[in-house]
Amino acid sequence: MKTHCIIIAALIALSVTACARQLPTGAMQYSTAFERNIPTGQTLPGTDIKYVGKTEQGAQMSIGGQMAIKRVLDSLTWHGDAAPGVNVDYNLRILTFDSQSLEAGGTAKVVITSAKPQAMSPTSLPKDALTFKGVVSYNVPKGKTIPGTTISYEGKTPDGAQLGGIEGYAFRQEADSVLWTGQLADKVFLGLDLRVVLFTDSSLRTTGTATLYIVP
Repeated sequence: MKTHCIIIAALIALSVTACARQLPTGAMQYSTAFERNIPTGQTLPGTDIKYVGKTEQGAQMSIGGQMAIKRVLDSLTWHGDAAPGVNVDYNLRILTFDSQSLEAGGTAKVVITSAKPQAMSPTSLPKDALTFKGVVSYNVPKGKTIPGTTISYEGKTPDGAQLGGIEGYAFRQEADSVLWTGQLADKVFLGLDLRVVLFTDSSLRTTGTATLYIVP
């Protein structure tokens, strides 16, 4: 596992952050690290990349119906819809493979075409889903919501940064945690684990991790 982490880190040229390029209204984009074990005879869920099995020449793959022999650190790329309204662009490398399975890792760009955040309990997250995790940083103006959530920044108070759209205690100090779990689309779920970096009368700055769960 340590070797896998080192290889993935070497493959990521930039830190994985939520992207801020211009997108259609309601759309969200994340660039994240990604690692997945593909059992022999099965596909990477939501794609046409299939691990056929181990051969003397290398890992036998079926990609778009075409056979290919791959070796460790060879590329696996794919672009398409992993679920309705969810477009994924994989840029992966083969980490290891044997007669039982193949391990692939690298980066993935995920675009959710119409995100409508709804809060939910963490216990309701899908158990068997594609998981994408990356670092995010948000600068949230007063009166606006943290992207992909129902949490709003209501402003600076003597008790700290006041948040809206959350249950329970609504105030946070610098370095305090902000957690949110919810559903973005029919088969897309999000877990945020953030920390308050700075807050002023006009804005709130947070950083942490975002974990996407997609059911193909």
